[in-house]
Amino acid sequence: MFGPNLFYNIYSVASVILFSVGFTALMLHRNMIKKIIGFNIMDTAVYLFLASKGYIEGRKAPIIVDNVRRVEAYINPIPAGLVLTGIVVSVSVTALMLSITIRLYNRYHTLDIDEISLRSRRDTPVKNKYVKKTVRKTIEEVLKEEHL
Repeated sequence: MFGPNLFYNIYSVASVILFSVGFTALMLHRNMIKKIIGFNIMDTAVYLFLASKGYIEGRKAPIIVDNVRRVEAYINPIPAGLVLTGIVVSVSVTALMLSITIRLYNRYHTLDIDEISLRSRRDTPVKNKYVKKTVRKTIEEVLKEEHL
């Protein structure tokens, strides 16, 4: 059904599935924590893909041992370096996203991205007095429709 190359490319297939799961979570959930988790699943999928493409069976890490200097005896170190760099950046970005989420929760008392967007528009001052009445009226109507 899937062909003989499915098990040969199992890590690539797994990374595509993981990326799809993360992308789905990122697009369909309104909760910001779930969006962050989806983003991290997508990151993991990319790292799995890079690591699987950088590994060659039968070769060793590029550390010269026993005076073996042939290039064919070692794997390419660049994918491993990219994965390590990506993990460091991913941890930093995740920490930043979580800190912003905490600040938004403390201000708006919700993790729903649509609710935060609606409340932030209501809190944003508008300089034009005619636009201000229209915007405020529209937001109040939306809040009444949602029974908030």
